[in-house]
Amino acid sequence: MRHFLILTGLLLGSFFVLTAQENYTMYENTYLMVKPDAMEEFSNAMTTHNKDFHSGNNPYHANVWMVTSGKYAGSVVWSMGPCTFSHLDARPDSEEHNEDWVKNVMPNVQKMGENGYWKRADKLSYAPEDSIFTKLLITVYDIEDWQMYRFKEIAGKVAEVYRAKKYDHSFAVYMPALDMPHERDAAIVWGFRKYADFDEDTKFKEAFDEVHGEGAWDKVLDEYKDIVVNSIDEIWELSPEMSGSFE
Repeated sequence: MRHFLILTGLLLGSFFVLTAQENYTMYENTYLMVKPDAMEEFSNAMTTHNKDFHSGNNPYHANVWMVTSGKYAGSVVWSMGPCTFSHLDARPDSEEHNEDWVKNVMPNVQKMGENGYWKRADKLSYAPEDSIFTKLLITVYDIEDWQMYRFKEIAGKVAEVYRAKKYDHSFAVYMPALDMPHERDAAIVWGFRKYADFDEDTKFKEAFDEVHGEGAWDKVLDEYKDIVVNSIDEIWELSPEMSGSFE
């Protein structure tokens, strides 16, 4: 028991050290499955709710994303941020806000799915100057136990290529800020503007070897196979109408 308590203390101590950062980017994401016959009502209610309570250029701004492919296709993601944990203490929580969510939005929801906080690893990420994207390709990874450091090393090398080549789409690495289901250990988010981008040959292997040396890409693929248990893709498309405004 003593050893268990010591280990628990160490883990909790590590948690507070890792999360006690003044400047970081985090989003709260909630998956919502809308009732098939209530999409119009949901859209109207969500539009009003975000306009009234989650608009403006502040930590409580909310975007609404439609999941168009992947395991959660057909769902809606309500995403608030960028924020920090400190911001959550002052999040919209008035009686008017809560009643509007419970009485107007939720009756149109068939099921509430995963809710979680995701932090961006800025040193492992890249964004071009014009980094506003309305389409996202999100790959969520299940990583072998104790191998996250190797995953981060790979992501860091990829980010270096993006910076060197100044690609027109973004590359962002996100980690769950709190415990998540084991198969959702990390996420890489690519921002893109049009689906035709998927048909373009970026010759990334050649670019990777140019930045990191001949044969580097093949070595990374071997490393990837050793540490990644599984991965799933999702595509999100922004719904500007249901999202909060920045005015």
